[in-house]
Amino acid sequence: MLPMPTNYSIFPAVYPADKDSEVWIVPSERAFLMFEGEEYTVTVIGVDEDVPERKDPKHHNTFTVKASGGVLNFKYTFRGEQQHTVIVNYNEKNIAKLSVYSLREDLYALTPLRGDLHAHSYRSDGNRDPAAFLGHYREQGYDFTTLSDHNRYYPGGEIDETYADVKLGITHIQGEEVHVPGTPIHIVHVGGKSSVAQIYIDNSEEYQADMAEHKANVPASVPEKYSERYAMAKWVCDSVHKAGGLAIFPHPYWMPGDSKSFNVCDELAMIFLKDGMFDAFEVIGGISPKLNNRQVALWCEARAEGVNIPVVGSSDVHAMKDVSIYPNNFTVAFAKSRSEEDILAAIKSGMSVAVESQGYEYDRICRAYGKLRLVSYARFLLEDYFPTLQRICQGEGVAMRAYAMGDVDKSVIECQVEVTESFKERYFGRKAPKLPSAEIIEFENRWRERHCEGPITKGSLIYSDKVTRQI
Repeated sequence: MLPMPTNYSIFPAVYPADKDSEVWIVPSERAFLMFEGEEYTVTVIGVDEDVPERKDPKHHNTFTVKASGGVLNFKYTFRGEQQHTVIVNYNEKNIAKLSVYSLREDLYALTPLRGDLHAHSYRSDGNRDPAAFLGHYREQGYDFTTLSDHNRYYPGGEIDETYADVKLGITHIQGEEVHVPGTPIHIVHVGGKSSVAQIYIDNSEEYQADMAEHKANVPASVPEKYSERYAMAKWVCDSVHKAGGLAIFPHPYWMPGDSKSFNVCDELAMIFLKDGMFDAFEVIGGISPKLNNRQVALWCEARAEGVNIPVVGSSDVHAMKDVSIYPNNFTVAFAKSRSEEDILAAIKSGMSVAVESQGYEYDRICRAYGKLRLVSYARFLLEDYFPTLQRICQGEGVAMRAYAMGDVDKSVIECQVEVTESFKERYFGRKAPKLPSAEIIEFENRWRERHCEGPITKGSLIYSDKVTRQI
């Protein structure tokens, strides 16, 4: 579905709560420049305000702003951590309904990033080239992703080598999906500096010795029937941590009752969550989307029993053609920056939400899971920010894939990255918005004058009564 064009944008769209801030409402197209010196009525309504009757005007903050330079500019203090609706009227006619979000200082300092930590390429059982894989993700508006091929860490190296000299707008984090022989339990390794799977592939003696030690140290509280699987999972997690990565517990309910079942029963899954060996739980996954409901229920029950494990959402994509999982299952992390270190730190500290959605970009229906304040903020971003970001990023992703095949120069990618980064900085108030230039204002004024001199028309007819201006 194509985006619904908007006549106006508001910058920034995210503000520090309870602080006097500068606000700009700017036209998205030349025809909608504000009339110089004219007064516009602005109404601000807090979405989470405790008011007995929201329709009662006395609970709205309404004021007038005089247009200058084709825009509205004013100071305002957005109360509390919540979403706000900003309504703009001109001559008692509504011309814009915009949304902004105000945050407490700790969350305001962080950057929301969309990512996927579990996906596959042609180097295992996926169907995309590793370098092209990264371009596909950027085309969908992702800020970070991990290629986690089965028992293969090295394919991520293809990505890093291909784009080694290019300034990208997306962060690639090395990874692999580890499944030790003899157990149905898969574990996603993200961000480590060396392969875990390669240990048991290349050095069986070292692996067997380590495994024997882990089997000997299984806690007495673990039922005997789970002892070996527990030891194997613990060895993988310990090895991931030694490599400097995060260990993620993915898709516990994978093909239950099937002859190829990799299902982890409820009791063992709960043991894993309570043990603390994992850094995050893939509460939303793509390999068994119909069973995400059970995974969410498992996570809720674990939280009720005091387990506070971070959550992620992943596509586990193989074919990149099933929209029920890609690009509709993902993670939103709130990090200090887009660096690999900061993304991993954000997830490990619980500053992430898992997202499960349906549909396409602007008509996507999303459900987010995580801490309430993060979910509340993510809901705003999923509706107001990420769809716009996706539209802007599409050219980057296409150019990345062309670059990987030698069809374009890296400057094509880097130029588009600059445009994307500029939008982000303005959206989050790190940079002042781009305002209409004197040339644009002069251009529009000339054509407005010509417009007013033309016939009074509507459709194919000529009217004797005056047609009002469009804004």
